[in-house]
Amino acid sequence: MLKTAARWFVALFAGLSLLAAAHAQPASAPAASAAAPALRLFAVEIRTGAQWNSALPPNQQPLMREHSANLRKLREEGRIRVGARYGEVGLIVLEAATIDEARAWMDADPAMRAGVFRFEIHPLGVIFPGTLAR
Repeated sequence: MLKTAARWFVALFAGLSLLAAAHAQPASAPAASAAAPALRLFAVEIRTGAQWNSALPPNQQPLMREHSANLRKLREEGRIRVGARYGEVGLIVLEAATIDEARAWMDADPAMRAGVFRFEIHPLGVIFPGTLAR
């Protein structure tokens, strides 16, 4: 009885080891991810710019569709961690390797380039980690 239980345990351990080995990442994978720069968070405050037309509603502002498409693209690429509004200010939290990289993403926005919007970007240090919910 003891020998049967020992054989069963050895067989189970060997099977689990094989299963774990089959799902393990190749040895080169950790080295590749180690080479990737660490990502940091940046708070981007978005306000209306000099070219904002106060006679028009937001959805009719010049380049609003392109601005929305740019933000959608950044979300789909996983670069925007969260987006919100407070008062008249838009806020997005970007995840990037450097502030220059995050700034380049915002500078590429057609509405930013045209002056419909303007932005300020700041490194974001998380004090209380957690999750955001509606």
